Amino acid sequence: MIYPSNMLIQKKYKPCFYAAFLCICVLSAIFLSVNSVAECRDFDAMAAANKKAASYFKNGEVFHPAAIQKIHHPSRKKEVASYIKAAKKHYSIFTLVDHDCKVKFRKRTRQND
Repeated sequence: MIYPSNMLIQKKYKPCFYAAFLCICVLSAIFLSVNSVAECRDFDAMAAANKKAASYFKNGEVFHPAAIQKIHHPSRKKEVASYIKAAKKHYSIFTLVDHDCKVKFRKRTRQND
């Protein structure tokens, strides 16, 4: 069978095109799946949250280690619970910590005093 020259070029390069396209798709999926935003480490997030929570009281001090309650998706913000003692009262302070370790106040609750 005689093919025009145009069809020979298409048949010759078609498998190579699909292989290159598949390779590009796989590589882009790998690079996109890696978290490209630097995340605030858990230890740093808890320290920043404790510092912010203690700043709301004159003589506030941490009486229990902070805990990361959850990590919000897709923003990757961490909800951190800090436990502060001021005078004879105990408080739980909940904050949101973003990937730059910037802290935003969420709520304050008083524990059974």
